[in-house]
Amino acid sequence: MDKNTIDNDVRTIIDAETARVFAPRPGECLACYVFRQLGEFGCNGTHRFAESFRDRTAPRATALLARLSSMGAGCCDCEMFFNAFTFAAKPWITSMPFGELIGTPFGSEEAIDMRERFGIDETPSTTLYLCCRLVRRGSTQACGNWARIRRW
Repeated sequence: MDKNTIDNDVRTIIDAETARVFAPRPGECLACYVFRQLGEFGCNGTHRFAESFRDRTAPRATALLARLSSMGAGCCDCEMFFNAFTFAAKPWITSMPFGELIGTPFGSEEAIDMRERFGIDETPSTTLYLCCRLVRRGSTQACGNWARIRRW
C-alpha cells in the first residue's frame, strides 16, 4: 500500500465520522440538535449549529436566524438556552441503554441538577440522557422537551 492510498483511506474514515457526528439524527429537533452539539463542542459565538441544522434539514427555512433573534437568541447558539428555550415540565430523560444511542448525555453536574429538578430516582452514578421527542421532517421547531421562555 502506498502513502496516497493510506492518506485517502484515512481521509475517508475521518470524513465519514465527521459527517456522522455533525449530522442531525432522523427527526431530531433544532433545540435538541443544538443542545447536543453545544455539549460536545461548545459555543464559538456564532449560530454555526443552528445554521448547520437548517442547511441539512430545512434549507427553505431562510428566516430561522431572524426568528431566533426575535426570541432573544440573536448572537449565538448558546443564547437559545439562555433566552429562548428551557426544559419543559417533563422532558424525556432516561438512563435506559437506548439513551446512549439516541440521546444526549448530561455531564455529572448537569445530571445532579436534572435528578433534583425532575425528581429522578436513580443511582447518582447512572448516566442520564436527554432523548428528542422528534419533529416532522423539515421542521425548525423545538420538540416537547422544550418550552419557550416568554420575554417582556
